Amino acid sequence: MGSVGRWDKGAKNDTADVTTIQTLLTSAAQVQGNPNYDPKGITGVIPKPPADSDTVKAIEAFQRLFMTQPDGVVNVGGRTFDRLVEASGAPPAPAATLGAGGFFPFAKLPKDSWKTGMRRFEANRNKGLRAHAGCDLYFPANTRIHAIADGVVLRDPYHFYDVVFALDVDHGDFIARYGEIRTDCPLKAGDRVQAGAPIAQVGKMKTVDQAMLHFELYDKSASGPLTEQNQERSKKRRSDGVPFFRRMDLIDPTLLLDQWSKNLPPGP
Repeated sequence: MGSVGRWDKGAKNDTADVTTIQTLLTSAAQVQGNPNYDPKGITGVIPKPPADSDTVKAIEAFQRLFMTQPDGVVNVGGRTFDRLVEASGAPPAPAATLGAGGFFPFAKLPKDSWKTGMRRFEANRNKGLRAHAGCDLYFPANTRIHAIADGVVLRDPYHFYDVVFALDVDHGDFIARYGEIRTDCPLKAGDRVQAGAPIAQVGKMKTVDQAMLHFELYDKSASGPLTEQNQERSKKRRSDGVPFFRRMDLIDPTLLLDQWSKNLPPGP
C-alpha cells in the first residue's frame, strides 16, 4: 500500500489504497462516535485540490488526536495508519489471525468490486433507512461458494430473503454468514467444513436480476441472532446513525476480502 491523502504532500492516492483508508475512516467514525472522521463516502478518489477532499479533512481530524500539526497523509506502517486500524475496530493484523490462511469465497474474483456502488459495506438500502450489512460478490447463479477457513456450521441453512437461503459458519476467529445461496445446500448444523472446500452455490432471487453472494462477518464479541428486526433495538449503526439491523459484533469484511483475494481456493 502506498500513501493516501494530500496530493501536495506527495501522497500517491492509488484507488485501492484510498478505498482502504476511506473504509477505515468510516469504521473509525462509527466506532469512536465522531462524525469528523467520516470521509462521507468510499469512492477510491482524492480530488484536487486536497482542500476540497472530505477524506483529507477526515484524516486531519483524526490526526489531531495525536499530532499538533496534522499533515493529512497516511502511510502504511506509519503512526496514523496504525492508530486508524486500532480506532476502526478492524483486525489489527489479519495475517496473524484468519487472514493468513483464509480463502476467498470463490475460485476467481468477481468482475465488479465489492468496495463500490450498492455492493459495498454500509451502502444505503431501503431508501437510506438501512445500511448494507455485508459485501456483495456478483457471480452467476449456481456458482460454487467456498469456505473461507475451517469451521463448523452453526445452524441448518435457513430462509434469508425472497427465495434464497443463508448459511452461518463459525470459522474460529469469525462467524461468516453466506447469504443468498441456493435452497438445496446439503450442510446441516454441526457439520464441519474444510478451508477452500465448496459449501454452497449462489442462489437467484425472483425480485433481483443480479445473482450474488451476500457476505457478512461477525467477530464473536456478541451473542444471539445475527439479524435484529427492530430498528430501535438495532444498536449496530453507521456513523450517521442509520441502523444495520444486525448484531453488535458485525464487522466490515472489506479488508479481509481484499487480503483473501490473493488466496483463491482450488477448483471451479
